[in-house]
Amino acid sequence: MFDAEYDEGESTYFDDLKGEMQKQAQLNRAEFEDQDGEARVQYEGFRPGMYVRVEIENVPCEFVQNFDPHYPIILGGLGNSEGNVGYVQMRLKKHRWYKKILKSRDPIIFSVGWRRFQTIPLYYIEDHNGRQRLLKYTPQHMHCGAAFWGKI
Repeated sequence: MFDAEYDEGESTYFDDLKGEMQKQAQLNRAEFEDQDGEARVQYEGFRPGMYVRVEIENVPCEFVQNFDPHYPIILGGLGNSEGNVGYVQMRLKKHRWYKKILKSRDPIIFSVGWRRFQTIPLYYIEDHNGRQRLLKYTPQHMHCGAAFWGKI
């Protein structure tokens, strides 16, 4: 049975936090409603629904000639920490549809988010005592670990 008293009882931490955020949003709206758009953008940043003008220099002429406004252009960039490279450890399992077995020290292409990069992984399995034992091949129907040099 549904207990309505339980649902309408005391408020939780999440409800309190949500209430504080609504109060702060109302305070911000009241404070900035008298100012013009440029001043609001300087303090608040660009709000959802606003347009941003981006000027790009040295654009190839082929881009301008073949431009189709029906397809969006996606602009992106990297944060300061996203350019770092180092050793990455991951847990993986060979997909059952991939017929070949994966071998250590063979180049492989990873697709992580919107990045694609080629690297040479070393496959390992962790023993019961915590030791990481190098594997020549990935095990069948089991997870194993992989260590490789890549984007952190």
